Amino acid sequence: MSGGHPLLGHTIDFLRDPVAVVDRQADYAEIPGKDGYMGILPGHAALLSELAHGKLTLTTAGKTESFTVTGGYVEVRDNHVRVLADGVE
Repeated sequence: MSGGHPLLGHTIDFLRDPVAVVDRQADYAEIPGKDGYMGILPGHAALLSELAHGKLTLTTAGKTESFTVTGGYVEVRDNHVRVLADGVE
């Protein structure tokens, strides 16, 4: 598997108009997809999805941080999660 060791978490890039809001390693991400929430763990299959309005949650070493996103897109590939949000609070 390319893109990092699956036990070390995955890299999260969280962007808005192209300013980086988050750029860090995370153990888990819960993302509001257009068809419901998606849980993303290291080693997740590649995907491209539209975001819905909702709460995006990142968990690292047992600590959780949440953001409200107002649409956009998410791409998961090679243990890298890229979020391009229309808006973030």
